[in-house]
Amino acid sequence: MAVVIACVNHKGGCSRTTTAVNLASALAMGNEDYGIRNRKVLIVDMDPKGNVATTFGVDKRKVGHTMNDLFAQGIDRSSLSLRDCILGPDMLSMSMRSSWKKHNPERSRGPPKQISVRNLWVLPADLDLSGIEIDLATRVGRENRLRLALKEALEMFEVVIIDTPASLGLLTVNSLCAADWVLIPIQAEFYALEGMGQLMNAIREVQKSVNPSLGLFGILMTMVQARSKLCETVSDQARSHFGERVFDTQIPRSVAIAESPLEGAPIVIAQNPNKSNPASEAYWSFAKEADSRIRSITGE
Repeated sequence: MAVVIACVNHKGGCSRTTTAVNLASALAMGNEDYGIRNRKVLIVDMDPKGNVATTFGVDKRKVGHTMNDLFAQGIDRSSLSLRDCILGPDMLSMSMRSSWKKHNPERSRGPPKQISVRNLWVLPADLDLSGIEIDLATRVGRENRLRLALKEALEMFEVVIIDTPASLGLLTVNSLCAADWVLIPIQAEFYALEGMGQLMNAIREVQKSVNPSLGLFGILMTMVQARSKLCETVSDQARSHFGERVFDTQIPRSVAIAESPLEGAPIVIAQNPNKSNPASEAYWSFAKEADSRIRSITGE
């Protein structure tokens, strides 16, 4: 049975999608140096912007069925299954390498060997998904639509990671209802914790009414500036509220993360984790902590 983790924060600019994609990639690839074994991972894009597929260099105009099709057809009329909508590792690897060539035409030797992925599948989204909240508003059991859509995935994959939109609407509520655990990335800024109250209230409402087993997987500090008093203060406040649920790893503010699409892949794939690549090293360290928590959950 898969461990389902929703990556949630209704504030934009907190590296939510970046975190979801890099965690999924790291868990799928595995890394002996970090003690992470590879797992079959599905990343579900619930954000109508569809940036998950874009991160892997996928041309969204050429994507076939998406999350919206699964919501609109597969659940009600069973005309689509999950397998009809997901993009597999071969397609993702091909798309990443094509994207690398497109953004690096001057480098004649072609993409590095590491620009590929295994054990990872993507359920993409597109802008049509933004209209699904209107359709869901009048439906019975609207909070459980994603849970029904992912029923097949629970047997197919070991880990399912859901990337949510920057809102607390029905798409996010569906994600919380379908998840076992919530991962919250927080940008290390002054107002970051102010929005946490609203988010935690939404999580508690879901726990009370629909998904009582929903738990807090962890809090990840992102966009952290070294030697910044503000970042230290925000981190200390987070730890005082959430204790050991806050990951030890902090993701630094990094140009390399922002520019990783130019490499055609998430940074954990595009760059080797070492002191020369601190952003990749940080995400791998975070993945090691996340892997440890998953092992604890599954009893490995």
